[in-house]
Amino acid sequence: MNRTKLSALILTCMLPLAACSAGTPTADAVSADCTPIVADVTTINEGKLTIQVPEYPPYVSLKGGTLSGVDGVLLTEVAKKLCLTPDAKTASFTALYESVRTGKADMTAGNTYINDERAELYEVSNPVYSDKMALLTTDGASTIESLQGNAVGTPQGYLWVKDLQNALGAENVKLYASEDAVYQDVRAGRIAAGVMTFGGASQAVKANSDTELKVVELEPDPRVQASVGAARTAALTPKGNTKLIEAVNLVIQQMHDDGSLKTALEEVGLPGSAADVATK
Repeated sequence: MNRTKLSALILTCMLPLAACSAGTPTADAVSADCTPIVADVTTINEGKLTIQVPEYPPYVSLKGGTLSGVDGVLLTEVAKKLCLTPDAKTASFTALYESVRTGKADMTAGNTYINDERAELYEVSNPVYSDKMALLTTDGASTIESLQGNAVGTPQGYLWVKDLQNALGAENVKLYASEDAVYQDVRAGRIAAGVMTFGGASQAVKANSDTELKVVELEPDPRVQASVGAARTAALTPKGNTKLIEAVNLVIQQMHDDGSLKTALEEVGLPGSAADVATK
């Protein structure tokens, strides 16, 4: 794998989101006055920010090569501020985390919770916004205790999987590839509840015009640490790429300062107050 440093010699940029090129300028090149927010950032492919994301609205989505959602806005802005083309692909949570961990992707973001384990495996950005766990049920249940003895579903790779399995029994916790798959099985009555992010559960109900299922914030339970207080989310880059995470943190701070992060949250139906987190 070739890794190249973005130096002044190759940053002949013409448009903020296009690839840098040392050859003849094209419509896709970036102007010569494009200056990266941090110098000498290392990426996998010259002129590109290689990104992997889950297909996970309202947090992030990739359609027609364009990133959307609040995390999509962040990822696009990071590429712009580094004078790079965002080269994004979708993957399962498990696959994309492995790609970033092994240096096959430069970056991911998509309502990724901060914890100590991830800090050991990745460069973890400063907090982007806060998020809550939720239960998706027919009866409006709000506690872990109410789920005892029932089959529940949650996406694989989520921060709370092991805690849920310990609290409810691994045989009662079914793992899914996506929150939409969890939603479909709750709706069909194949499982009693879905354990999801509040935004993801709300998006599923909204997208399906569902008036039967209820989304309720999970009450704090020490057996499931992610439920205790609002979780904080971050972007991840490969361990050791300190220049890139420095740039990401600067972009996060700018988006907090100019209000664009709050706007991005509100535009996808998430509370703007989720941006009210300490950014360091």
